[in-house]
Amino acid sequence: MRLSYIATKYKIILKTTPILQTQLTEFYSHIPMRAISVRFFNPFTGQWQTAQCYRGDRKVSMLGDWNGFGKLYDEVEQSLIEL
Repeated sequence: MRLSYIATKYKIILKTTPILQTQLTEFYSHIPMRAISVRFFNPFTGQWQTAQCYRGDRKVSMLGDWNGFGKLYDEVEQSLIEL
């Protein structure tokens, strides 16, 4: 078996601290369903870079739902994958 690289793509993972329902809704309202231009710091090259990305996988898990307090979610992750 031989490994051949076809292309290199970047996957940027956005991660939050534990958040409430209203904050979660606001977080996802800022990430469109279409392709977006993302400027990020590349730690391998030490340079700022821009990539065209789409919204990939997300990870959301609820910690609890309390009366009078609301829903609390654990760390939320959203992947942005280069086109």
